[in-house]
Amino acid sequence: MNKVENLKKITLSFQAGTSPDAMDLTPKFPRFEFIFALGQGGMSPFEYELVNKSEGEAVLLHINKHTFSIFFEHLNPPIADLFDGRDNIFLNAKIKAVTAADNRDIVKALAQMTAHGGGGCDCGGGCGCGC
Repeated sequence: MNKVENLKKITLSFQAGTSPDAMDLTPKFPRFEFIFALGQGGMSPFEYELVNKSEGEAVLLHINKHTFSIFFEHLNPPIADLFDGRDNIFLNAKIKAVTAADNRDIVKALAQMTAHGGGGCDCGGGCGCGC
């Protein structure tokens, strides 16, 4: 099985819930792709949770609304709206694929980070990045 490593393209599926035992916030399993360890300051706290994991493995995370942008840094997973009306969620992130990132993937990821100021952008929330 492929392991999570620097500059690999990681594909995750998410389930979210109001408790570790109740994945009741996501009727579908949203997917999220990103290039691992591409951030300006190195890995985000979220990426550290994935270190040495392999395809098929999952991590269960407790995420607070107020530390969301710090936890994900330059990454913009499609889960910010899950905090509507709540301060905390539990996120089950399953590693669906770990593949080699081609140059185009890396350039695209760098361009997205630049558009969002490297993380913690101030776009006003219209892009879905959670800021």
